[in-house]
Amino acid sequence: AAIKPMRNYGEAFRSPAVIKLCAQYFCWSIGVYGFVLWLPSILKNSSSLGMVETGWLSALPYLAATIAMLAASWASDKLNNRRAFVWPFLLIGAAAFAGSYALGSTHFWMSYALLVIAGAAMYAPYGPFFAIVPELLPKNVAGGAMALINSMGALGSFVGSYVVGYLNGATGSPAASYVFMSVALIAAVILTLAVK
Repeated sequence: AAIKPMRNYGEAFRSPAVIKLCAQYFCWSIGVYGFVLWLPSILKNSSSLGMVETGWLSALPYLAATIAMLAASWASDKLNNRRAFVWPFLLIGAAAFAGSYALGSTHFWMSYALLVIAGAAMYAPYGPFFAIVPELLPKNVAGGAMALINSMGALGSFVGSYVVGYLNGATGSPAASYVFMSVALIAAVILTLAVK
């Protein structure tokens, strides 16, 4: 489909696609940064592991994420389909958080494996996601729209890290934060599918 011309940033920022992508990236960032900033604490509090072991276990999701990011970006370019490599990964991340919630701290290693999957799944779509904007908007406004979307992601990262920390402290368990991050990712899935 041809890209519709836009005169200025104001027109781009009011477009339904940009508004939905801003909301999507806000919700997605809640999950990512709630996970990133609190994973070591969650692991340390859920097991009898020492600091060194916790550090190594905290690194594994990022190794998996690197592989997933490369694979998703390659496949997205190969098939020229961006959304198909964004929303399914976010749905997998949401399901993995829900699974960790269901398992609780009594099944540490299974819950940890799901957290590795969640981490990889949340990072995998970055390349395809940021390739969506230039395919929807003309060059004269695409950069500004990407900056606005990224700003909403930064706001989501603050909300995610703050609320996850609050929930972990208030409840003494990561269970509520798993639900919160899962719901945020499901909202991101719905918003991704709504972008036209």
